[in-house]
Amino acid sequence: MPDPDQPTGGPDAQALEAEIVRLHKVVDALMDRSESSTNVQGSDFGLFQTTIMLQDQVRLRSEELEAAVRDAQGDTSSSRASAPRDMQTLRRTTALQIQLLELVVQRKDVGELVDRVAAILDIPIILFDTRGRVVCCSRSAADAPDLAARTWAAYKDLQGSPDPDGVVTSVGRRAFFREIVVMNHAERVLAAVASQRQPTAFTGASLLFLQQLVTLDLLRSRDELRMRRRVRRGLLRDILAGDGTPDELRIRLQAQGFDEESVLRIVIVEPESPQMPPEQALGTRTTGRLGGTLLRSLDDVLSQRRIPFLSSSMGPLLVVITELPDSGTATARALLADLQEAATQAVSPARVAVGCSAPLAGVASAARSLQQAKAACIAARRAPHPGSTGIFEELSGHLGLLDGLDGGSLDDLVHRTFAPLLDYDARHRANLYETLRTLFEHRLAAQETADSLHIHRNTLQKRLAHVEKLLAIDLSDLDVIVDIRLGLHAAELLGGPRP
Repeated sequence: MPDPDQPTGGPDAQALEAEIVRLHKVVDALMDRSESSTNVQGSDFGLFQTTIMLQDQVRLRSEELEAAVRDAQGDTSSSRASAPRDMQTLRRTTALQIQLLELVVQRKDVGELVDRVAAILDIPIILFDTRGRVVCCSRSAADAPDLAARTWAAYKDLQGSPDPDGVVTSVGRRAFFREIVVMNHAERVLAAVASQRQPTAFTGASLLFLQQLVTLDLLRSRDELRMRRRVRRGLLRDILAGDGTPDELRIRLQAQGFDEESVLRIVIVEPESPQMPPEQALGTRTTGRLGGTLLRSLDDVLSQRRIPFLSSSMGPLLVVITELPDSGTATARALLADLQEAATQAVSPARVAVGCSAPLAGVASAARSLQQAKAACIAARRAPHPGSTGIFEELSGHLGLLDGLDGGSLDDLVHRTFAPLLDYDARHRANLYETLRTLFEHRLAAQETADSLHIHRNTLQKRLAHVEKLLAIDLSDLDVIVDIRLGLHAAELLGGPRP
């Protein structure tokens, strides 16, 4: 491999053409590797698109290099005068690109690409996200105090200037900026700080090629992440539906990093609007968002903790299976709190409840554990202060009594308790069931219930008298109160009563 810093005695078109031939070989190897990756089971079409983009970018760059060789071989006097300098720049640029492409073939991360270019150019290079946080940087940048802050400030100043080249020049120094744009949005900012003695053409060309590789790496990383998420969601849905034998599901769990001895729990994240009943609010406000922003925010929390997990949205709910041996430990409670905080930020100003099941007794018990997590969510939602989390082992009697009932049994309980009321509401477009539910939400406090329903207290009393008549009950009877409470809990676990 040629040394880009090695001085050259003059134009050597044959040697440069030989380097370009070598570049083509490296490109061919890169293409073969990329194309083979698209044939792996479960690969995403986006990864194939990234491969095509990589091919196009490399071919374009190779054509530019070959055109530069032809231009350098021209016999005009001006070309002959500038040939030594142009050929040296071209040689160094070609050698740098070969080195970077070989790193890509070896699947090195972006940090190594940045550090290699910084070492060759002998300048510090920093990769920022769009908020000015350092994603990675060269060793020379890491050793310079306050360099990142000053460089980002220079970039922010540049955004208001007309300079199209992304270059800021100050006393004795020159800063280069390249935006990494994906789907018409800037996702990263590549910055380099050089002295004014540095050759601008070589530095600019090198950073341009690095910009292209960082863009492609970001696209590839997104495609791989999307593919991993798709696999995790598919596995979670299969576990909850019991689709597959326990042995098959255990093998698939191990492929996702779960140990055979892992203690698994189901966590449910449930946003709701405080202005609307939960079953109505969840359907209108957050269903569309849970598949995107909320799901990604929770995945980020779990990924940062470096614990295996599966996650997926189920209508208005977000469901997670993860390792959580003891829900009473500080570590477990911190995880639940972090999930609650991330979800709240994602769907603000909606309130968010988080519920955690008891440990799974094998993958076959996932459906029961899902119901436990829903019950814990109900308890968290009823907590007097926001930011609450519910844990199944800590639930009091009423919700615990429903543990183990399947959907059919819960539905039967709801209809045995409320059938006449639900039938009346359906035939007369009334809301007596909602009135009863709101009364129990406010612990049978009549005035608070009336205020919540925006009706007069006398109107509430008339509605409740009608409820008692339809259900043939007395709401002052303690046994009736317990039965109604259980029926309401069963309806909540089902996502609302079915008429």
